[in-house]
Amino acid sequence: MAASSRKRPAIGTPRVPRRAVPRERPGRPGGARDQARRERVAALCAAAVRLFLERGVDGVRIEDITGAAGVAKGAFYYYFRDLEELATALFEPAATATAAAFARCRDGLAEPSAELAGVYQRLAIDLGGVLIQHLDVVRLYLQERRGPDRGARKPIRAWARRLEEGARWLTEEARRHRAMRDLPTPLVAHAVLGAAEQVLAAALTTRDLGDPAAAVQDLITLVLDGTRGRA
Repeated sequence: MAASSRKRPAIGTPRVPRRAVPRERPGRPGGARDQARRERVAALCAAAVRLFLERGVDGVRIEDITGAAGVAKGAFYYYFRDLEELATALFEPAATATAAAFARCRDGLAEPSAELAGVYQRLAIDLGGVLIQHLDVVRLYLQERRGPDRGARKPIRAWARRLEEGARWLTEEARRHRAMRDLPTPLVAHAVLGAAEQVLAAALTTRDLGDPAAAVQDLITLVLDGTRGRA
């Protein structure tokens, strides 16, 4: 089948995590058996995200996911050790894309002629792309990010910690570029990240804020203006 005619997953549909596909693959890659395995993993991932959003991660069992996916319970362990490993696989693509966005931001700020606001706006656009491509995973993050660091929530909390580290780094960069007043870095970082999460949650639930990606860009402008150093 030509690449242009392949059916693409709908926006927000969980992608099949590469790590979830077994190393032992009878039959040729891309063949009928390989495709069947990928379809089972995709069904498990989609069912897991839906049930996690409906019931919370603590309210979902493996048999709930396999039943919703139409897969035998024993087949789950062919792809994942437990719910934590499934959740890790779900969040891995979004976490990798987020890390890449911050790396591009770091490279942009390293340029001698870097303009902080422009580089941060570029980061907002990149993070907006992550949001669009992983919509349900982002919803799950917003729902579960403050819960106990255990089980299937552990990869969610790990992503939250990486985002907190990113917010601190962005604050320090703003200070280094003399683009903010002398405010405590932890305070600004937590305030910015908390505001971004609240804006996203509102944009995804009420839609009052319009496009979520554009709302994040506007928030960055608001933060930079609000913390800008006095001339």
